[in-house]
Formats: sequence, C-alpha cells, structure tokens
Amino acid sequence: MTKGRLIGIILSGFIASACSQDKRFAPDDALDDAFDDALDESVTSEKPMYHKHSVEEILNASEDEELVRISGEIVKKIKGKIYLFRGETGEITVVIDDSVLPGKRVRLNSPTVIKGEVDNPPDRLPRVEVDDIHFVF
Repeated sequence: MTKGRLIGIILSGFIASACSQDKRFAPDDALDDAFDDALDESVTSEKPMYHKHSVEEILNASEDEELVRISGEIVKKIKGKIYLFRGETGEITVVIDDSVLPGKRVRLNSPTVIKGEVDNPPDRLPRVEVDDIHFVF
C-alpha cells in the first residue's frame, strides 16, 4: 500500500470520526493535530530510526542495541562475518551476515554507509551488527 493511499485512509477515518461528534466539523487545528499524530505513528512503526554517529561516539558513548548509521569504508576482513570498518574518527568492527549483502560480497575500500545495531557488552569493545549496507559508487 502506498503512503499516499494510507494517509488518505487514515485522514478519512479522522474526518468521519470528527463529523460524528456533537460539532458538525472539527476545528482545523484538531484535524491537523490528528493527521500529524497518525503520520508520526505510521512513520515510526514502519521503519526503525537509525541515527548518524561517528565511530568515536559509538566506541566511547553508545548504548547496547542503539540503532546507528555510520559512513566510511570496510578496510579488511578479520574472520568469518567480522570486518574492520574505518570512519573519519576511527575504526570499529562490524558483523555482516550474508543476508544483508547486496550481490553477496563485501566491497573493500569503497565508500560505504552502514545501518546497524550496537553490540556493547561489558567485556569487549563495541561493534556494529549490520542491518543494512549501501556501497556508494
């Protein structure tokens, strides 16, 4: 279902609800607030919010399971699914499952944007478990 169609369905529901109340029409502000609330809920429930961070911020001040977006390049394979990622402010290990790889291979030393979840246990340095990877050409 497209966003425009979904918004139209939600908006028509609000209009029908407003018209069925004691007042014949809802004030413009109330309708705008209801529409904004519905739009906010649909956006937040559909996509997780990845916030841009530097590698340095993730290493020094990140929370476990925090959703992050980092830019840089994958420098080398360490072992298995673990790679070394370099951003402008440092290096961090990333875990890349085969299921998130476009074309089923990692491109080393290519500009890359990674969205993922911080894995920050108390016994080792944080790393990022990759949810999505985009190689910039």
